[in-house]
Amino acid sequence: LNMEGCTELESLPKRLGKQKALQELVLSGCSKLESVPTDVKDMKHLRLLLLDGTRVRKIPKIKSLKCLCLSRNIAMVNLQDNLKDFSNLKCLVMKNCENLRYLPSLPKCLVYLNVYGCERLESVENPLVSDRLTLFLDRSEELRSTFLFTNCHNLFQDAKDSISTYAKWKCHRLAVECYGQDIVSGAFFNTCYPGYIVPSWFDHQAVGSVLEPRLEPHWYNTMLSGIALCAVVSFHENQDPIIGSFSVKCTLQFENEDGSLRFDCDIGCLNEPGMIEADHVFIGYVTCSRLKDHHSIPIHHPTTVKMQFHLTDACKSKVVDCGFRLMYTQSRVCLLDEEINANFTKLYF
Repeated sequence: LNMEGCTELESLPKRLGKQKALQELVLSGCSKLESVPTDVKDMKHLRLLLLDGTRVRKIPKIKSLKCLCLSRNIAMVNLQDNLKDFSNLKCLVMKNCENLRYLPSLPKCLVYLNVYGCERLESVENPLVSDRLTLFLDRSEELRSTFLFTNCHNLFQDAKDSISTYAKWKCHRLAVECYGQDIVSGAFFNTCYPGYIVPSWFDHQAVGSVLEPRLEPHWYNTMLSGIALCAVVSFHENQDPIIGSFSVKCTLQFENEDGSLRFDCDIGCLNEPGMIEADHVFIGYVTCSRLKDHHSIPIHHPTTVKMQFHLTDACKSKVVDCGFRLMYTQSRVCLLDEEINANFTKLYF
């Protein structure tokens, strides 16, 4: 059912919630619409709900919903707390919601979040994603995920810390779940948010776009699973709107006395045309499949790594700081014990 651009539409019939077979409901640009039916127990197949450009403040709990768009909503200030109970929601888009100030815990199945241009957004719940201590992915969950907070300039430091903490947890989780997989194209996880500091959990850091850490012997072992990469990008010198998309990439070169290996990794990309203001932190996770398939890097020798971070199709923008961390998998029992102990300490001490 497509009612896009019905600018005089003020309400919907309550019977709409009885539509058992409805799969897609498009209400984009219905600028006078302030609510949708709340009795939706019969809507068991609705998977797409587009409410961009409306004034809707509350979303009925539709368990089957997979994609929700609330972009350009000027009425919503706080996104409702029960969003974490939308058990099938994978995509949430809330671009340019100019009055949005708060994000609650998000569904654990969510794989795409975009709150580009929500300039009044101040806080996000910690944990950012509900049931964050769940160690293993459900079969319904996907490995690849993207969380974008571009041009959210009013984020409190606590909110940025929550995003960074989630990124760290996600990278650790992917180190377990992606171990041994052969997929090498693209980042399994990426996020960006306004900021100018590489998070402290990146144990190798440098000023500028080049990082050259020296890895000790036996850094490359059978438990190595992935690489977490971070780039702080400055847009201060870019006075022109960005047209099209751009990517943040890293070229890695591993060298020791017996061999070398060079390859490129994606950290993240943006597809939003327009001005990007201030510095932004980009974090991405990639697997180590290429290293594991390459036998010229002996595991018992110290190794020098040269990392060159760069941007594509983004004139006058530059990487001003960068970071890197090797991610090792552990036995699932050990990881689970660590998370349970951490949770126990948090609860009782």
